Amino acid sequence: MVSEIEVTVRAICAEYEVEIVPGNVFPMPGQTRAIATMCQILAKHGEGHFRLVMTTLSETRGNNALIDQASLWAVSDLIRACPEWVDQRTSEWLEWWDRIPLGPIMATINQLRGFSHQRHALAGAIYYRLCTFSDERLAAQDTASTIKNKVPEVGQARRRANAERAIELGKQLIAIRDELPHGHWLPWVEKSGLSYGTVQRYMKMARAA
Repeated sequence: MVSEIEVTVRAICAEYEVEIVPGNVFPMPGQTRAIATMCQILAKHGEGHFRLVMTTLSETRGNNALIDQASLWAVSDLIRACPEWVDQRTSEWLEWWDRIPLGPIMATINQLRGFSHQRHALAGAIYYRLCTFSDERLAAQDTASTIKNKVPEVGQARRRANAERAIELGKQLIAIRDELPHGHWLPWVEKSGLSYGTVQRYMKMARAA
């Protein structure tokens, strides 16, 4: 007789389009034979937790082909160990899993079979990757914050540079005016392309500098 837990597991798997196949069948992408593990996780940690496990594995890039006992338990352990990532940064959590080369990691961990617990070794290897992604995010935030803080400084520097150019131009205008014969200054200004008000402002800044 099928238990209520197994009925729930099968229903949730159907929602995620994950087919449960017999234990003697090699699973293809979108299939799993780890029904017993799924039932254990659901019974131990509840439906919400189990759904997070299934979301992580079935809805991230290439990982729906890797739903087995070790990966299910590893994801379950990591969800419990990293609630701040899962609960507060869910979209990033899934994006990170898109980037994790789960297949190669599992193949490497499999070489330790008989020497190291597959579940724990896999969880540790994935956790290292997740920490790297989290550090990258924090570094990007720090860079963005630094740039944001630098914006006022850049604006101030630009204003200082503009003022310095205006003062220098004002000095040149004063020198030109002093060299021109009487009555030639205003015609010169009109031909210069500068407004008389701008010329006066630059000259005033030069005198005050």
